[in-house]
Amino acid sequence: YPGWWEGGAQLDFFINKAAFNGLSKENQAIVEAAASYAHTEMQARYDARNPAALKRLVANGAKVLPFPKSVMDEAFKQSMALYAELNDTNPAWKKIYGDYAAFRRDANLWARFTEATFDNFMQRQKL
Repeated sequence: YPGWWEGGAQLDFFINKAAFNGLSKENQAIVEAAASYAHTEMQARYDARNPAALKRLVANGAKVLPFPKSVMDEAFKQSMALYAELNDTNPAWKKIYGDYAAFRRDANLWARFTEATFDNFMQRQKL
């Protein structure tokens, strides 16, 4: 583990901007509410069901081991190289990824001082 590079379960909903803007304000609100609900429901099910799934895997003999640091370091290095290449060749990617990377930096900074410390503490406790 982790099982993929860009961590975090997500449910995305894409709609043509012109089509969305052509909807009434009421229907725009319905689309936004439905997309938000679908994401929240999916995330809740993911969080609620995965502990039991992990227990079943382990009970059936699966060994859950972290990737070695060297693998994680190389995955990070290769990902950054790919992102740099995409930044150089794809202006749309560069804009989207730049905004995403800035948000992720700020979110990680915040989490380091808030949730990460508590999460790390609780994960070491015998509950």
